[in-house]
Amino acid sequence: MYNKTLLDRILVQSKNKEQGQESRRISFERYEKEEFPIWKRLKIDKSTLPDYQKYNNQKTLMYRQEGLHVTPIHSQEVIFSNELLDKDYGPSIKHRTLTEAFSNTGTYISVDEGIEITEPIIIQLPLDQDNPLLLDHHVIHAKKKSRVVVVLDYRDDNVDGFHNGVVNIIVEEGADVQVIKLQNFSKRSTHIFSGLALVKRDGKVTFNSIDLGSTLAVTDFSTYLQEENSEGVVESIYLGDGKSKMDLSYNMYHEGRRTKSSILVKGALLHEAHKVFRGNLFFSKGAKKASGSEQEYVILLNDTVKSDSIPALMCQEDDVQGEHAASAGQVDENKLFYLMSRGLTEKEAKQLIIMASFTPVIDQIPIEGLQEMLEKEISTRLSS
Repeated sequence: MYNKTLLDRILVQSKNKEQGQESRRISFERYEKEEFPIWKRLKIDKSTLPDYQKYNNQKTLMYRQEGLHVTPIHSQEVIFSNELLDKDYGPSIKHRTLTEAFSNTGTYISVDEGIEITEPIIIQLPLDQDNPLLLDHHVIHAKKKSRVVVVLDYRDDNVDGFHNGVVNIIVEEGADVQVIKLQNFSKRSTHIFSGLALVKRDGKVTFNSIDLGSTLAVTDFSTYLQEENSEGVVESIYLGDGKSKMDLSYNMYHEGRRTKSSILVKGALLHEAHKVFRGNLFFSKGAKKASGSEQEYVILLNDTVKSDSIPALMCQEDDVQGEHAASAGQVDENKLFYLMSRGLTEKEAKQLIIMASFTPVIDQIPIEGLQEMLEKEISTRLSS
């Protein structure tokens, strides 16, 4: 199904220059050699792919601004960096290279040196009856001392959907990039997401992931802090309900001196949901004075949920600071008692406590309407 015949057909229709087409061929060669993963902790031992089809539902909302260049990923202007192709990242090489080779939509965003994009770029990627397959590949290139915020908005019309997305981010010297991923698929859809950020001297990347839906939600985001004083931030929230399964991995690679990273993940699980969290800090030789922290806090609302947390710290350099923490437990009884003494029911009090935990991440979304939508959706799911 996903074979060379299909790839050749896609390349004939693509407007990419030869270099862009060659990157697809390289990814396909790796795709053919790899096997789909077995998520043992989630008890998923096979992957089923739907038939390939085109996707015609992407909408990009933005204000035109000098120094901002936004084009389809398949356009002839797009040049793929060899540095991106050389990195291994994502929940599996098989899933990542599937989209790199066979992507059916995507966006290339480039910001010129010294330009600050004042309004967020919102990329809407809904699944519906006519567009149930989404293999989206996005590249964001922020040149020296530029700034941009990009929102990836994933949702569906309650269809049997399949999403496998890839985002690549290049942050040049002194640039600042924030990517916000909103995932609110129904329980009939699968969501798999691979992210990679390469950060140069004095650059910063922030990744906000909000996972609320899908029957299987897999997110893997890797940040390479390649040069001095570069910074990576991950702030994420998740809500697992029903029989949903989630696998969340965040990786920080400290390669330059005085690099800084922070991973903060907050979640809530109810019904029979199962979540696996992996947070990894890597300190390479030469990353002197680097510092990194990772924290995950999850509230368990039923005895039937399952939460696995696997924080790890790997160090090849002595002169660094690294810390990690993870906690899982019921709602704080003191907070619950206090709120109920003020007239709230137990359910209302629990919702308020969880929303208070999620609010700092939701507040980072620079679109008021999306904030309200998320708060309403979280409240609805918690009250079910």
